[in-house]
Amino acid sequence: MQKHPDNQFKKVLIAILIIFSGTIIYTLKPDFEIFKKDEALKLSSDKPWVENFDEFEENNQIDDIKINVTYNNPFKKVEEQEIKDNSAVKSEQNKQKQPDYDDGLDINFLSQNIDEFWVTGSIPLNPMSEYNGKTKKEIYKLRKDYVEKSIFKNRNYTPSDEVFGKISDKKPWLGIEAVTCKGKGQNANKGLSEESRYINNPTVLIGLDRLNFDEKPQAQCSPIDYLQPIKINYSKDENTIKVIFEVSEYKGTLGRNFLLKGLNARDLGFDYSFADNTQNIVFIEKNNISTDIYKFKDSIQLGTACGVKGGCNNAVPYQKELSYAVIKYPASIHFKLWKKKPKNTKTKSDINFLIILR
Repeated sequence: MQKHPDNQFKKVLIAILIIFSGTIIYTLKPDFEIFKKDEALKLSSDKPWVENFDEFEENNQIDDIKINVTYNNPFKKVEEQEIKDNSAVKSEQNKQKQPDYDDGLDINFLSQNIDEFWVTGSIPLNPMSEYNGKTKKEIYKLRKDYVEKSIFKNRNYTPSDEVFGKISDKKPWLGIEAVTCKGKGQNANKGLSEESRYINNPTVLIGLDRLNFDEKPQAQCSPIDYLQPIKINYSKDENTIKVIFEVSEYKGTLGRNFLLKGLNARDLGFDYSFADNTQNIVFIEKNNISTDIYKFKDSIQLGTACGVKGGCNNAVPYQKELSYAVIKYPASIHFKLWKKKPKNTKTKSDINFLIILR
């Protein structure tokens, strides 16, 4: 059968068109990736990557604001991990700054508004007195009278024999001026008795003391050396006593060793204590009241360290785990106290006691 000439022409034309199109495509080589990227940009414009922070003032900190990203952010997991890591760091820092317990006490006590933290009011500081020649019975009566006027008022209170039972009748008492200025010797009992700082002020559960006698020129003797609180406060709601000591006299001798004295705490039944938070304080011993719970051993008895013939009534012993130094002012120590030995340092305290040194 003979082929139709028109069909033959169509076939040749189609072949020419195919060859011509292929040549053009091969020559131009269009980049299909560009079309893909353009399309992606078009889609992403519906949810821009830049968040609007115009609502925040310039002086506001937004570091801690959590931004909820609604688009598919390929870095989201990294951001979330960074937030998690930062939170862990901040949490650890807070643990170091704050005590590991909850007694309802905000311990931000080193602010300038230091006296505004307390809500109950001041407790009067009773003056020191001279005990020379007094009998133990007279000291017991004096102590009961002061406790009766304190926040620890209790008609059943009797001075602890473990604390006061070894007082010697009608003997000299170590004087505060001998300790702070004049030094030991035959006149070391003259004037106000050192232990009257505590016996006359039972609310000062933990006081401050020196490790040894100071000897200064008479012109430098001053009541500032007595290490008496300048203010005592009690907050019933927070179950906390705060005492402030003005120790500016010793700011030029940072690093000097001092001693904590738990005479009142022991007498009133708070035998056990733990320093759960300190600021600018270094304890001398590796094992100390800030590393474990310690029992106060303070008591008063006749001793010869004063240098007076026949000895003086004064407090003993030296508990090295209570020795500390101040490295910067203001400084502070927060204590938890218990009447019975607790299971661990996290046990809720029977009362809290805060010392501030400034």
